[in-house]
Amino acid sequence: MVDEHVLLRNSRHLLLNEFNENSIEFLLESRILIVGAGGLGCPAALYLATAGVKKIRWVDPDKVDISNLPRQILFSENDLNVPKVIVGKRILKKIVPTLDVDAIEEIADETNLSKLSSGCNIVLDCTDRFKTRHVINKFCVKNKIPLVIGSAVGWSGQLMVVNSLKRNTACYACVFEENQEFTDDPCGAFGIFSPLVGTVGLLQAGEAIKTLLKINQTTGKLLLLNALSLNFDRINLTKNTNCNVCS
Repeated sequence: MVDEHVLLRNSRHLLLNEFNENSIEFLLESRILIVGAGGLGCPAALYLATAGVKKIRWVDPDKVDISNLPRQILFSENDLNVPKVIVGKRILKKIVPTLDVDAIEEIADETNLSKLSSGCNIVLDCTDRFKTRHVINKFCVKNKIPLVIGSAVGWSGQLMVVNSLKRNTACYACVFEENQEFTDDPCGAFGIFSPLVGTVGLLQAGEAIKTLLKINQTTGKLLLLNALSLNFDRINLTKNTNCNVCS
């Protein structure tokens, strides 16, 4: 049973036909794993928290750098050299005091993803490295955990929902083949338009909520955003029957 205060706080969601009291309760009980506390992870975590998600496990090994500040909106110059997830937890709990944030200063990889995802209903990949994205995709496909992938570099952003609970849908490796020779530089090394990452992070939060609540799910589609020309393209994806991850 959701108390009156929570219902009042979420009253504008409840005006939408797709939401009801059970939706609010489900978000309250869900736990979300966010991998990455940078330009994507900050807005995603902020909007998930304020939208009613009460349990967030947030993973990132990095500390706040001055070059992060134009796009990583939870941090300030007072936070330089402090772990991002620690700062992020403090700021989010100021905004939503009842929020449960498990801040973990680790690199997410094959050795710890099982532990990190324990009890989580969905994963958000907010990282900026190609190889890490493939590792998370493999894990989520194998363990049938819905995954919302966001990425941004330069003026270009991408968004994709992977949900192996739905049959015959593409995973990340169906679209972007893993290349062992690929140079795994962070996306920021190539330059980044600050508002773009915020936009993609917000879209990740939205798709996570919709996926959790089974509202108009966008599994099997790739959204491409060009912030320079303001073009949006949506590509319908086909499962690769030769994919070494999901086939």
